[in-house]
Amino acid sequence: MGDADRFCARCGSAYPVGGATPQDALIGRTIGGAYVVLELVGVGGMGRVYRAEQSMLGRTVAIKVVHPHLLGDEQSVARFYSEARTASRLNHPNSVGVIDFGRTEDGVLYLVMEYLRGKDLARVMHEEGPLPFPRIVDILCGVLAALGEAHSLDVVHRDLKPENVLLEPGRKGADSVKVVDFGLAKLMGNSRSSSITSPGLVCGTPDYMSPEQGRGEETDGRGDLYSVGVLLFELLADRLPYVDDTPTKVVLRHMTDPVPDPRAVAPSRDIPAALASVCMRAMAKVPDERFQSAEAMAEALQRALGSQRALAPGLEAPCSTCGQPSPVMSRFCAECGARLTVVFVSAQHTPLPATRSEASARCGVPIGRTEEIALLEALRAQASGAVVWAHVQGDAGVGKTRLLSWVASLAAGEGDQVALGRPHPSGALVPYAPIRTLVETLLDAAPERLQQLVGRDAGVFVDALTRAGLAELLAPTGLAGTNGKARPTAVAAMLATAVRVAAGRSRTGRVVLLVDDLAACDELSREVLAELPRLVGDAALLLVTASQRPAPPALARGATSIALAGLGPSDAARLLGGGAVTPVPAAADASDIRYLPLYLEQLRALGLTLETDAVRLPMRLADAVLLRLERLTLPARRMLQAAAVLGERAPVAMVRAMVDERDRVGLEALCTSGLVRLEGDSLGICSLFVRDLVAMSVPAEARRRLHERALELAIEAEAPLEVRAEHAYRAGELVGALVLLERMGDRALARGDAATAVLALRRGLDLARRTLLETGDTTLDRAIATFSRKLGDALDLSGDSAGADGVVREALDLTPRDGLERARMLLVLGRVAARRQRHRDAVRLLGEALDLATRHADLRVAAEVQAALGRVRREEGDERGAAGAHRRAVELLAQANAPLARQASALVELAEVLLDLGELEHANAHLERAARLGVEADAPAVVASALGTLASVDELSGRTAQAASRYREAASLAARAGDAEARERWERAAMERRRSGVLASA
Repeated sequence: MGDADRFCARCGSAYPVGGATPQDALIGRTIGGAYVVLELVGVGGMGRVYRAEQSMLGRTVAIKVVHPHLLGDEQSVARFYSEARTASRLNHPNSVGVIDFGRTEDGVLYLVMEYLRGKDLARVMHEEGPLPFPRIVDILCGVLAALGEAHSLDVVHRDLKPENVLLEPGRKGADSVKVVDFGLAKLMGNSRSSSITSPGLVCGTPDYMSPEQGRGEETDGRGDLYSVGVLLFELLADRLPYVDDTPTKVVLRHMTDPVPDPRAVAPSRDIPAALASVCMRAMAKVPDERFQSAEAMAEALQRALGSQRALAPGLEAPCSTCGQPSPVMSRFCAECGARLTVVFVSAQHTPLPATRSEASARCGVPIGRTEEIALLEALRAQASGAVVWAHVQGDAGVGKTRLLSWVASLAAGEGDQVALGRPHPSGALVPYAPIRTLVETLLDAAPERLQQLVGRDAGVFVDALTRAGLAELLAPTGLAGTNGKARPTAVAAMLATAVRVAAGRSRTGRVVLLVDDLAACDELSREVLAELPRLVGDAALLLVTASQRPAPPALARGATSIALAGLGPSDAARLLGGGAVTPVPAAADASDIRYLPLYLEQLRALGLTLETDAVRLPMRLADAVLLRLERLTLPARRMLQAAAVLGERAPVAMVRAMVDERDRVGLEALCTSGLVRLEGDSLGICSLFVRDLVAMSVPAEARRRLHERALELAIEAEAPLEVRAEHAYRAGELVGALVLLERMGDRALARGDAATAVLALRRGLDLARRTLLETGDTTLDRAIATFSRKLGDALDLSGDSAGADGVVREALDLTPRDGLERARMLLVLGRVAARRQRHRDAVRLLGEALDLATRHADLRVAAEVQAALGRVRREEGDERGAAGAHRRAVELLAQANAPLARQASALVELAEVLLDLGELEHANAHLERAARLGVEADAPAVVASALGTLASVDELSGRTAQAASRYREAASLAARAGDAEARERWERAAMERRRSGVLASA
């Protein structure tokens, strides 16, 4: 293996030496919860590089991990994090993208990067000999473009050499340049004490090192330009400017020897004087005598090459992508944004339509979906006077959204009332977001109009339960005074009313509801949809949902499943506009070949066909989309990244506010690229998959800063809490993110939204743990304990009692053994143990919690412990013990001046136990007091519970008529509160008492 073969063609790292390597423990493992390690591809001085797959997006990435023997070296760990943060600030097509980094639970430090396919410049020089001057200039202009952005961010590479410049073959033969390995990069302006590569320490590669770097002095971007000058010299002369027998002597020659003229070193190359002049100026010993910026050096190189091309000023040539004329000295086509190559070749190209509606108009009925459309049409016909549900399932890019759009347009054209709901455009779990869109569409009502309908006794929502459902939709709070009880059934009743109203306006009397990307919707919205068919009555309704996953169990029972697969070869050719298909291997059956429609759209936009032989087709959908992104101009690319961070759809003004003023010019080019569409004053990304891929392809630090800006804009716009928490979490702003995530989790728990609470609290816990691993800041132990406790509550509410137990026990040792926080955590563990029917463990844990709470004189915690003990005793059949514990809980809550609604609910619990004991008089007194407190607290759900239980007392006392009256009152209050289940229970009880009374009188 020669010198040029020692480095990976993908990532530039050195290959392992010594034959086959033993089985690597990381291969097959999932890193960072998202990246599956597939194979080792290279070993460098600081780490190993692996090929991995980002499972969610199906794309290949490279993962660099630090060598295990360096993990105990604090300097190396600090250097790794410095490299990660520095490199992930760079967001330029010519810089390798560092999209993620972190540390696993067992201490493995990792860095996730773009996976590069190509050769480093050292290998290219070795294999292809002296390169043509135009190619040299193009390569170095790519390097300088990357350095220009880095220097604008105060980042210096400090180790620029051929091995750190990777070349990937472009579609038309031009080099795609990537600068890699900012392992020795350093933030300019850092204090000497905080510098990891300290002044006075010579770091870098001697052959390419600037004189000031050789002396151990502080370096700035002009030191990198010196290294580019050395690269230029080597490319021109096919040898280094200074050669000696030791690295030290080479460094000394860089510091003291005159700058050689490449023309004198390699006279046979006939090096142009202009290029030699650029080279010698870049290698000036004094930084002030060099080019002062990467942009200035790039312009000088282009001018020097322009004189060699002997092209008249203003000469234009056709772009190789779209065929439009562009100035020959331009780097990007002004029409389509594609990078311009040295040799211009005209080519025919059909761009992808800019909008989905244009694509539908061109394609007509979605190609290859005849059977699915026929089935949906049959189901729509069945929905006359009935409720019919269909669930469309398929992989990302298979055409679910296109199919739903076609059904919507067809149904609307025939007179159906159609409404389409989606998750919140930001991607955050905003409660009831798709339901709100459906209601606004069905009622043709603006948000402010919906607000006016709350609390009205006439109009659309005449029923108290539906008005409560609308109030919950507009301001989700759950049932006031209850322990995290949700109101999705009330919201479903409200949606059912909106369906009936819309059906009355429809020409056909039918309503079609479509909910796309169901799996990304919040859990409460899915519960609403599951309840809707039961509540909508005899209205004609077709409900169509779609997602990558099967329908949730609550939905799947009554739904017709429609599975979408990729298109066969003939349909794929039709979508691409005709032509042959990719040859199928002899051992394969052509009927088994399937193509995702979104993949085919990317090929069409790239001007590729399935029969292409001259160009290697991208193997995956993600690869095809990334090829399109490479064609964007830098401003357009950054506009797209900003839009993707904001979500699938965002106001144009907000997208523009996300980027620097110089990048706003990219909006027009972006809109003509087909990757986005304008919808009024909003910018929408053409596909959710594209949105996710773009967002996750932004380098980590650059992405974090975009989320910082998005958070600022979200606060200004008074965006929902969930949106602000999403951006704060992804921005990594520790204190602000923890505050917002905890508030989000608390609100979700209060409204009974366990899934959202688990997400928010788990994120807060992960963020605190990750920061602790990086910084060693033990003050985060308290935050970890708090988030663990609340996450345990959320997991328990969601039904995952085992997970709740594990999370809380793991954090229990972070709390002082005699502290109040430990009492709170023991309370959660006691509740979990009780739910798991481990009553003995529950009593022990709750006893410890009560002892600590009593010692700290915390009446509220002590009261909640007593209430939990009362429930355990009642489950064990010890009513006397249960009554004593609940009585003590009521007393403690009163002493602590707890919220009146909480005191009222505790009184109801005590009364229920007293009823079991037959103490009707005491139970009656407690219930009357609970009803008074509930009225005072404006907690109708608690009042309804008290009145319903009072009715039970009346029944047991033989007062049947009074019981029936109280049951009816309880049902009415439950409806006003939005407690659909309680209303149904009390109404049924009232009906039974009324029937009993009629029979008795007869």
